[in-house]
Amino acid sequence: MIATDLADYLVRKGVPFRTTHHISGQCVAFSEKTGTPMDKMTVKDFKGIDSRFGDDILDVFDYEHSVEMHSAPGGTARKSVLEQIEVLKEMLK
Repeated sequence: MIATDLADYLVRKGVPFRTTHHISGQCVAFSEKTGTPMDKMTVKDFKGIDSRFGDDILDVFDYEHSVEMHSAPGGTARKSVLEQIEVLKEMLK
């Protein structure tokens, strides 16, 4: 989930998605290589991977916000989940 959020973060900064996908992969590789969970990496770590990461990169690790960003039908946002529950309740009637 967080690798996708990193890509979305960079897209919002104007980086093409095909590039953000690669950069997110580099972050995952760094995390695995160093044994540092991505949510414990520092701003310096991220900027060492790509200079387009800003000082606000650590905000990506707000997991509640991350879940709420996925509000499409079938998504993880609270509103979407509640809608899915209502559909299932109707199906069970």
